[in-house]
Amino acid sequence: MNTKVIFHCLGMSQENYFKKFVIPVTILAILFPVIIVLLVPSILQGVMVVGIILVPLALFSIVIIYPISSLESKKKEIDNNMHYYITHMGVLATSQMSRIDLLLKLSHTEAYGYLAKETGRIYALVFYWHVSFPVACRFIANRTPSELFADFLDRMAHSVQAGQAFEDFVISEQTVVMNDFVTMYQDSLNSIDMVKEMFVSMCMSLIFIVAFAIIMPIITGVDSILLLGGAIGIFVVTELVILLYARSKVPADRIWHTLNIETVADRRIKWSMPVSLFLCMIVTGVVLLFTHLPTPIMFAVSLTPLLLTGLIARFEEDKIKRFDNNFGAFIRSLGGAAGTRSGLILESLKELIGHDFGPLSLNINNLYKRLKTRLNTPRSWEHFAAGTGSNLIERFATMFVEGTNVGGKPTVIGEIISKNFMAILSMRKLRYSSASSLIGVLYGMTAGIAATMFLALSIIAMLAKLFSKVSLPEIDIGISIATIGASNIPLMTSMLMVMMVCHSLISAMLIRVVDGGHHFNTYTHFVGLVWISALTAEVTLQGMGPLLGL
Repeated sequence: MNTKVIFHCLGMSQENYFKKFVIPVTILAILFPVIIVLLVPSILQGVMVVGIILVPLALFSIVIIYPISSLESKKKEIDNNMHYYITHMGVLATSQMSRIDLLLKLSHTEAYGYLAKETGRIYALVFYWHVSFPVACRFIANRTPSELFADFLDRMAHSVQAGQAFEDFVISEQTVVMNDFVTMYQDSLNSIDMVKEMFVSMCMSLIFIVAFAIIMPIITGVDSILLLGGAIGIFVVTELVILLYARSKVPADRIWHTLNIETVADRRIKWSMPVSLFLCMIVTGVVLLFTHLPTPIMFAVSLTPLLLTGLIARFEEDKIKRFDNNFGAFIRSLGGAAGTRSGLILESLKELIGHDFGPLSLNINNLYKRLKTRLNTPRSWEHFAAGTGSNLIERFATMFVEGTNVGGKPTVIGEIISKNFMAILSMRKLRYSSASSLIGVLYGMTAGIAATMFLALSIIAMLAKLFSKVSLPEIDIGISIATIGASNIPLMTSMLMVMMVCHSLISAMLIRVVDGGHHFNTYTHFVGLVWISALTAEVTLQGMGPLLGL
């Protein structure tokens, strides 16, 4: 890995990094065990010795891993914004704006994150240091962490040297960069399939660990509660690690808007959560005090009110998807109409309000009314985007407004935005399809896990009942009768349901990570998975009871 790129991302030289971080951490790593030995030598026993050795190793690992992780995070930030960036550049290029002014405008767009910072560096090299544009592009291309952005800068430098018109170059780059984006997105979707297989295989392996933890106390005499608790801890932590790994692999494609405008949908979702939690407490109290439901069903009933928040978030998210499906046709029509009217957006919008754009029609009418007041055009478009709740509409509508305000060609702008918008939307649909297949797998796997766990518990309950009625001689027969007799079946049932609730939550979060939806939408599948777990557990316990003589 190129160290020049790593320290460029850190924003400091290699020498400064060693002075400010490596040397102090190295000194601390050396002094820590020495201080422990001098001040508290009595703790140097058993596991503590290993812990004291691991602390310096952890410190050394941090100074090595931090630059690499910083590089990867900035690379991902650039790659995830590159398709928006090239669309924005194409929109602004239609206004005949100079290259340097265009880069300055892009560098001030906070939504691009580190990509805007890299663009600002190119501008600084050209404007303040009087470096030629091709040289500045190649300088940053050799240091940026993203290969996608580096290749684009190399092509841009070559086009400038070859004398190609900047607008023509940017228009042609729309296809090149969007193709790269599609390839990158498809690779991410392939990684989702890999994560799905990994999650399923790991869960199936961990089932046997928990099952053995239920059964092994019969043979070993180890406390069953302690062994089961450790196995459940391993199960949950492993699933959390896989979830974090999945988050690092899936494309960061936000569905909901980021504007500081609170809409009716935002308020509805915001207030649904306290209501759901309040209902959970009431239902839990009623279930514990006034009913005698089986333990698995009690867990499911107590968590059911969370479905209110999940269903509201899901309903609003489905509306956003419908808005997205109609925006491409709207912006293309608006651009074409404005092109025939010398760029007059308001008059063009007036002609379009009579057309049917599906659920987007009401938002278009509201946009026309706001623009007609002529008070604040950008703010009117922001309210339009917030009303749809869509991050895609927010970003592309902002590009359309900026492009037309600086004198861009509305027809070309509408075509660029519409084409790239639909390309992103087609990738999203593949992502939703992948999430749908994951949902079926997780529901089936959850039922299988619950059946296996409670089947093992039924066998233990049968053995506990059997040996409680049998008098055996006081000889070692390889079975811990005392452990079986002391087995706390109700407590173990509760522990297994806690494990299933954790598994259901992590599985629901994995579905949200894959489809990129609102985090409150997690509760829809969370409640569904908990009910699947509870019903499977109860059917297993009730079905195996007569067979095992319980």
